[in-house]
Amino acid sequence: MSAYVKKSNIPETQTGEAGTAKRNILRKGGPGKSRKDGLPGSAVDDGSIHVDNYALDEDDPNYDSEDDNGATPVPKYSPLHRDNVAKSNTSLVAYKKRVESIAAEYFVSGDMDDTACYIQDIDAPEFTYEFVKRLINMSCDQGDRERELVSQLLSTLYPDIFSSNAIGKGFERLFEIIDEIEKDAPAAKQIIATFLARAVVDEILPPSFLADAVVSTLGGEVVEQAKLMLSRDHGSAKLERSWGPGDGRPVEDIKVSIDQILQEYLLSSDVNEALRCFAELKVPLYFHEVVKRAVINAMDRTAEEQVTMSALLAALSRAELLSSQQAVKGFNRLYHMLPDLALDTPAAVQVLANFEARAKADGVLAATYSKQQE
Repeated sequence: MSAYVKKSNIPETQTGEAGTAKRNILRKGGPGKSRKDGLPGSAVDDGSIHVDNYALDEDDPNYDSEDDNGATPVPKYSPLHRDNVAKSNTSLVAYKKRVESIAAEYFVSGDMDDTACYIQDIDAPEFTYEFVKRLINMSCDQGDRERELVSQLLSTLYPDIFSSNAIGKGFERLFEIIDEIEKDAPAAKQIIATFLARAVVDEILPPSFLADAVVSTLGGEVVEQAKLMLSRDHGSAKLERSWGPGDGRPVEDIKVSIDQILQEYLLSSDVNEALRCFAELKVPLYFHEVVKRAVINAMDRTAEEQVTMSALLAALSRAELLSSQQAVKGFNRLYHMLPDLALDTPAAVQVLANFEARAKADGVLAATYSKQQE
């Protein structure tokens, strides 16, 4: 799977003359002062300055049409266009099911590149608001580490994968179910208000979102709490640290640990010790990485060592540490990167085919498995 690379050539919103419909704001990455260049202690706009009722571009509320000559405005946070939904590659029910597992895995791995690629592979941009909603909802009964991961992901994937419209609609959907969320997470309103204020500080939502009449009606006290956070002295700096530094392991540390366990196993052939070490990692939704790295670590080894590595995958499966879904995802990733593997190891195609055959014989993969199967 190719790594997601955030685009750097983000178009800027030009400032207009006083009195025009053009908001005097600049998009991230554009010229001029950024919000962080302001005076220390200055408050962040809480939505009371840019009280514009319409955005003249239906795709992103950070943009306005330059036509001030009577053009009919399009409501900022309008519902999904029926034509887009009708042409979708998947149903909303299927999308929800897929993104729930993607979000759960992201909380374990913190790997933004993989998460971006998974969302792009679904190819249903008309439903990305649902992923925004799920991420924030699922983080409400998690810790600060997971909440910081969510804020970072939204900021990183904006605007290439998450538009402001999708992020805004995600918050609107959260407002609609917040009473249900509070049953499991009593602090949900405070948490969602913090996410909302942080989104404004990170410039993935415009301040005017908080002044939108529909948003205010749906969000009620959550929106008011977000405005209060933004209006305080040093509000921007405080919100940037809203979830603390986090105490989770970076994904690179997990990958290093996996490699160390696998390499030690190849030296000792101690299956029980390897199982114990993998269990202690506590990353059940990241075992596709174990499958991928197991095969890659054995790629240039002897045939006997490759069989030994397959035995470990079988043991992980029997111990219920490696699920069939994780095994499938791991092999799919290997097939996806096979052209690159073959550059370093000419026999990679045959080696991977042998690993697949042994995995099927050992019950790690279903006998009906075929590459890229979901």
